[in-house]
Amino acid sequence: MLVLGIDPGSANTGYGVLRMVAGRMKYLESGVIRPKRTLTFSQKLHTIHEAVVALLARESFDCVAVEDVYQGVNARTAARIGHVRGVVLLAAANAGVAVAEYPPNEIKSAVVGNGLASKEQVQFMVQQILRPAKPMESLDESDAVAVAICACHRNLERFAG
Repeated sequence: MLVLGIDPGSANTGYGVLRMVAGRMKYLESGVIRPKRTLTFSQKLHTIHEAVVALLARESFDCVAVEDVYQGVNARTAARIGHVRGVVLLAAANAGVAVAEYPPNEIKSAVVGNGLASKEQVQFMVQQILRPAKPMESLDESDAVAVAICACHRNLERFAG
């Protein structure tokens, strides 16, 4: 199973790619999509959409896992994240790839064992679990990989149970 994890954000959208083989996760790559700050919001959405389309075109993904909107953020931020999620979901639908959506506390529980863990704790555990060759450059990147880890765990549970 090949999973693309996405941590949506209008300034920084993290992504992480994991392959699940025989019940084991293998880290393939991760990064951050950073639209130029000078772009309008709609241009940023276009940039994010095109980057996700390009990622999906490179491999035959089984799942795009996306972090759901955190309820504690203000309405404007939640709306912006919702728009980013929308272009990601559109890219997945156009590519014919299944989508899984997880709330932040479920992702944190899957990776750290605590739904209230900090972003730094998530980043630490992601690096402990997967041992990537280079450290992840940002919390957006490690959060996206955490989303992919959550999807892998949930998929294992579905087939085991």
